[in-house]
Amino acid sequence: MAEKIPLTLADFLARDQVALIMWDFQKGLAGKALHATRVIAAAQKLLAAADLAGVPVIWSRHVLPPLDLTSGPFKLFLMKKQKVSDPTQIAPTMQEGMEETQFVDGLTPAPHHIVLEKSQPSLFVDTPLEMRLRTLGVKTLVLAGVATDIGVEFTARHGAARGFYSVIAEDATGSYTDAAQERSIAFLKSWITPVVSVDNIAQHWS
Repeated sequence: MAEKIPLTLADFLARDQVALIMWDFQKGLAGKALHATRVIAAAQKLLAAADLAGVPVIWSRHVLPPLDLTSGPFKLFLMKKQKVSDPTQIAPTMQEGMEETQFVDGLTPAPHHIVLEKSQPSLFVDTPLEMRLRTLGVKTLVLAGVATDIGVEFTARHGAARGFYSVIAEDATGSYTDAAQERSIAFLKSWITPVVSVDNIAQHWS
């Protein structure tokens, strides 16, 4: 029997086949977003709606390995981010025990939520995410977090390659510049991914 493809937002957000992904709501990431206060407030509202509706919630927690175990491409990313010209100049960041790996104030996983630790900009890389989603019967990921143009978009695109749909909670996502946010949202809107407000999602879950 052929898979039923979601055609409406209600199809995408059906409570028996959706999960909320809370992407990198950590002090060193979401806490540094351009409009962090606004994004966090919207995410709090989305999280409350998911819990009330019984929607599974999965948090990503970004923790990097020691630099000698960090992959070359990610070292290049860190070099660009830290504005250094040599890998030996990279300063340790997002390490276990650092404040920047802690969740932002006001957004903390509940005991019944799932927390997956990762070190790459896709939650499908080196984590049990796919197994958890298949076990829960999830077909659609609702994505919120920072940064839209990095991990949120990467995970949505990687998810599609693994057979999962995505919905972007636009006002609960953020980036480090307006240009990056606008560029990523424009792409996602032009692709296969509904990009909608937290209020719109919450209405479908009420």
